[in-house]
Amino acid sequence: MKALDQLRPFNNKELRSHFIQWKWFAVALVVGSALNLINQWDAVFGASSLDYLKLTLTYSVPYLVASISAWLANAT
Repeated sequence: MKALDQLRPFNNKELRSHFIQWKWFAVALVVGSALNLINQWDAVFGASSLDYLKLTLTYSVPYLVASISAWLANAT
């Protein structure tokens, strides 16, 4: 694996076009929904209140992991 300083340079347009793709949103939707059901089962079915910070992190972490890992895989 190449060191991060040895990766190819990128410009902002390339970076934005990579991170705004339907694939990463689809991964976040599927994985985030499964994780949200696991982590907030009671809140989803009305037994307690929904924690919106957990909800946001539950969907954003799979999105970031999928997009950054794909970016690094393409950069090598």
